[in-house]
Amino acid sequence: MGGIFINYRRGDHEDVVRELYDRLEQHFGEDQVFRDVASIVPGQRYPDTLRERVADCEVLLVVVHRGWLASRGPSGGLRLDDEADWVRREIDQALHTGKTVVPLLLDGAVPPRPDQLPHPIRELAHRNAQFLRAARFEDDLAELIAVLETDVSRTWRPVPPPPPEYRPGRWLGALTALLAGAALLGIPALPQDDDWAHEDGLPWTLYATLGGCLLLCAPLIAVAVGRFLLRRPIDNWERDLHAVKHRTYVRQTWPMGAGLVLMGLFPALQMWGDKGMWGSLALLLVMVLAVARTGATHIRLERRDADLWVRWPQGLPDRVTRPVLRRAIARLELRLAESRPPLCREQREKAGWELEDMRGALERLVDEARRSRPRWLCQDHPWILGGYCLGLALVAALAVASGLAFEAAGEGRPRVHVALAVFVLISAGLALATMELALRHQRRLRTDLVAEAAERIDLLADRVRALSAPARTRRPAPAPRPEEFAEPD
Repeated sequence: MGGIFINYRRGDHEDVVRELYDRLEQHFGEDQVFRDVASIVPGQRYPDTLRERVADCEVLLVVVHRGWLASRGPSGGLRLDDEADWVRREIDQALHTGKTVVPLLLDGAVPPRPDQLPHPIRELAHRNAQFLRAARFEDDLAELIAVLETDVSRTWRPVPPPPPEYRPGRWLGALTALLAGAALLGIPALPQDDDWAHEDGLPWTLYATLGGCLLLCAPLIAVAVGRFLLRRPIDNWERDLHAVKHRTYVRQTWPMGAGLVLMGLFPALQMWGDKGMWGSLALLLVMVLAVARTGATHIRLERRDADLWVRWPQGLPDRVTRPVLRRAIARLELRLAESRPPLCREQREKAGWELEDMRGALERLVDEARRSRPRWLCQDHPWILGGYCLGLALVAALAVASGLAFEAAGEGRPRVHVALAVFVLISAGLALATMELALRHQRRLRTDLVAEAAERIDLLADRVRALSAPARTRRPAPAPRPEEFAEPD
């Protein structure tokens, strides 16, 4: 539990102690400040509770009021000379267990000299004192809080990671198998007109087979271009964009979005007329819906950015992506760059927790890079895998239908069937090549990200250690924290 233990003696100054407790509780949290009257539950054995809380605290705050040394018990002797006196017991226990002990001098109190204290607590006289005067209560309290924040953390809990994204389960595999089976059985059973055998033409299923084969070339070309020709510029561009806020990201990427919109508008303008009017209206409706959805997403991501800046740290999801990890690292880098040394304990704890969470995400990325091909496809690209399986089933079904059409027209030579089988094999080879190239590309991306992030995390850990060095001068107030202000771009 830790926190602050307020050691004081009953008397006329209890109003100041009560106000001190309320203000410290408001700043650090209810479970971080202990005062016997307010913190001991009725029915508990107070001797055991007092010993446990002194042993558990980080700072013992000794309230020294006017007449603190001269306070006498019922027998007439000095209370500090009585070994059963709880004020003395608590100070003695804290000093001998290595706790931070801060004498707090109220109005009119002076620091005790070593010869004025009993031998077990004489070390108290060598501890630098802090003032709490009525005339400067707010300033003195702010200075005291700045001192206490070095050893005491405000109550905080990490924000849980966002829920995992929805991923289809076995139903997608069953649906894909059902559709593929329907295509393999249904398309060859479709009736075909064999007039093409008497004309200069070919069956439509053959054209469809060739079209499907050519269509499978497009993803392979796109992945190859991204991996071999545009790898470095795309990596550099993504590395920069992943580190900025969502608003800045939109500013940097809107030209590409505008270009895509214009590409969509061009065919609509070309077909504008009586025949293309309904198609143009449908395209316009789709664009309006896309703009509305984009605006809603933009607002949601803006709020998420602001929330992640103020409420930190937030846990990273189990399946962390490159933008999420890079953005988390960039936020911590910016936060540490804006923080003034030395960091308070709360900031040290939060930064340490976040760094450990990032290291755990790196370990998960390493495991993901070592996954088998089927596991990678099923976990990362279930929809694409289903689409490829269905596409290959369609190509195979169209090839079978083409072979049946040639047979019905009396043109079913072996070389025709061999050519159709070759088309199917080429389609399967294109699909496998695309998936293999994409797998190697994503493995390389994960491996590069792990190396890049590990280096940046080590630098952040060094930065936290450098900012955690003890202060050489006394702070007049707690240092402002970056999360108290808006996150800069």
